[in-house]
Amino acid sequence: MKIVRIILFSPLAFIRLLLVLFMSAYVTIIGWFWLKTLGFSRRMQQWVAGTWGRSILFVCGIKVDKNEIPQSGNYILMPNHRSYIDIFIVAAMTPAAMVGKAEIAKWPFVALGARVTNSILVDRKNQKSLLLTMKKIKESVDSGIPVILFPEGTTYKGPLTKKFKNGSFKIAADGNIPVIPMAIDFKDVNDAWIDKDTFVGHFFRQLGKPITHVTIRYGEPILDDDHKQLQEKTKEQIESMLKAIQSV
Repeated sequence: MKIVRIILFSPLAFIRLLLVLFMSAYVTIIGWFWLKTLGFSRRMQQWVAGTWGRSILFVCGIKVDKNEIPQSGNYILMPNHRSYIDIFIVAAMTPAAMVGKAEIAKWPFVALGARVTNSILVDRKNQKSLLLTMKKIKESVDSGIPVILFPEGTTYKGPLTKKFKNGSFKIAADGNIPVIPMAIDFKDVNDAWIDKDTFVGHFFRQLGKPITHVTIRYGEPILDDDHKQLQEKTKEQIESMLKAIQSV
């Protein structure tokens, strides 16, 4: 009943949810036809991820203040993680292959969307899945498609970051892949999606607002064959950028 009341009193969010579903279906289906007729390409991957992300940001009234990413091509992008909105942001600003939890394959259009964007869904409880993920990340980067990994492994309200997972840094260090740190911070801390908050409940509360303001900052590429050092340097850069954003 609580969710029903939220929907009834948030008509703007309801309209936005319908548009998000429509745009997700439209872009994914176009991508699927492109894949079937012309085969996979970096151009297709960029168009699908970028068009999907930018359309969702526009529909949901999400305004992003950003700097320029320092390089393109062979890298792993590692942002801190505040909300599912982060996925739209990184898709719009940095179209790349995402690494996500296998459970989200149950969401509408996610499984097909992962195919057309070269994204990687991993079952963290399955060792074979983890090993296959490491292999796919290296193959993606080697083929010129950057990969996005959220090193916290889950969302966190902040103000800074949670403890980072080791696995993603081991992949980067062992593969000699540069890491670009990325800081994401919402002007309204309540825009974070954390703990046991439901997607629908959060969406209708937060995206019933006309505008949501987000600041992102890309850091400098880091290359280190010691995964512990790489993890430490990445965390330092992200937290330094978050502090700078929050001090304004």
